[in-house]
Amino acid sequence: MRHLIINQPSKACRAGLLIIALFSLMIDQPVFAHAGVDHDNSCFLTVGDTRLRISGYQFQPELEGKHFCHFFPELGQIVLAVEPLAEGQEKTWVTLELAALTSWLNPAEAFTVIKQQPAQPIGTGLASISQTIEQRGVYKLNVTLQEGSGKSRQQRLIFLVGIPVTKILVMIAGGLLVFVLGFAGLSGLKKEG
Repeated sequence: MRHLIINQPSKACRAGLLIIALFSLMIDQPVFAHAGVDHDNSCFLTVGDTRLRISGYQFQPELEGKHFCHFFPELGQIVLAVEPLAEGQEKTWVTLELAALTSWLNPAEAFTVIKQQPAQPIGTGLASISQTIEQRGVYKLNVTLQEGSGKSRQQRLIFLVGIPVTKILVMIAGGLLVFVLGFAGLSGLKKEG
């Protein structure tokens, strides 16, 4: 009867497993919150009992037709559109307010409002806010819903503008791949020599 002998995996095998584990960590987890062919990168926000879809847009030629949620890769004009997912919101009004992070040290005054849209009826469909952003940074969209009964509820969405997260992740992955291939190549040369 033969016995199966299991050796420790080689350094190259361990490095490969490490790369696979790192790539699995880089997969964008919020993708599970997105839905639909036309809303590939929409995100959802619940304000009280109302569920809203938020879609972000930028109008540079290379970004045409793409939707954004938490990461806007370029500076320039951005548009955030909010729409209810359920019918029966005819008596609900929405106010959209855009704010920029201006202070890391004082949480009470961390964000400064840069634009506020007047209240719009959300039952008619889409409400939106647009702004030209000229500085990279952290921004916040405050969404306030006011029902016909006078009850008001607020929720916020934090997002980054001017930070090409996808390009950064690709560069990190490429650097890790070059490192692992170089490490595996050196290990192979040491075994031969």
